[in-house]
Amino acid sequence: MRHLTLRHFAIALFTALLALTGAARAADPVKVKFAAGPTGTTWYAYAGALRTEMLAGLPQGSTVDIQGTPMAIANTKLLTAKRTDVALIFPPVASWAERGFGPFDKKIDNIRGLVGGLDQYYQRVTVQNDSTIKSLAEIKNNKLAVRIGTGPQGSLNEYIARLILAANGLSYEDIESFGGSVSRSSLSILQDQFGDGKLDMIIGITTAGHPNTSQLSITPGQRFLSLSDDAIAYLEKYGFTPATMPADLFEGQSEPVKGVGFSTSIYANADMPDEEAYQITKAIMEGRKSVQRSFGSMAGWTLEGAAAAENLAVPLHPGAKKYYQEAAKAQ
Repeated sequence: MRHLTLRHFAIALFTALLALTGAARAADPVKVKFAAGPTGTTWYAYAGALRTEMLAGLPQGSTVDIQGTPMAIANTKLLTAKRTDVALIFPPVASWAERGFGPFDKKIDNIRGLVGGLDQYYQRVTVQNDSTIKSLAEIKNNKLAVRIGTGPQGSLNEYIARLILAANGLSYEDIESFGGSVSRSSLSILQDQFGDGKLDMIIGITTAGHPNTSQLSITPGQRFLSLSDDAIAYLEKYGFTPATMPADLFEGQSEPVKGVGFSTSIYANADMPDEEAYQITKAIMEGRKSVQRSFGSMAGWTLEGAAAAENLAVPLHPGAKKYYQEAAKAQ
């Protein structure tokens, strides 16, 4: 009997030590490189707020280093190459990567979703207030010499400009042949050029409260152009969804703007350890309401939307899936 008791005690002690070892392992600091966007952009501001919540929820000693990047397309390539750990990416871009489509010359299968549906973005096509242009179709029909500004190479701002022009039967080469130009620069440079009257049009993306769009709506003022039904159908083939920007989202924008939309989502490499993905997802989601208070564009971010397939376009990381399953049971 005494032998049996000692044996049971040894087993219990061994089990307890294993549990303690597992707990210690789970509490190891996490070092995260976070691919965001250029300084001064909404995404860089998002990353700063998310970093605060991540550090509050991750094990003591963890670090989160924000990387300034050209945004979605570049972030996807950084994540694929394991040069970053988590990244802000738009679902259409993640879908292109998985399909080897558009800016990706081969299929990429190592991107996994952590948190989807942070906000709501729309395409942005704006002209100077005194511009006579009422639609993009006029550029082709009248061979207008339009000076267009868009984001830097590798950004969705720039790539959607290509797609929107293509949806209207136009290319950069066409614009230049008409005597116009295409400037691919940072948003701050585009803002200065538009304000100085050196650009006639900006094509890119925006969301509620976007600082660049908001500023140009005040000075010098801008007018938004809707997309045609044919252009929207063309963009749907590239993973975008029909969406209408509500009226009064920006100063002077009294009418809704018809076009396409998408959200910002957070992704990791498939090789990220499950426990690490779980901890990062949990830290972000448990700090969600605090981050939402800083950004009106995140008002629609929900627990359900964070795990929704349409807000990620690629599979959930197993670690993130574990968190959402636990969170759903706790509701």
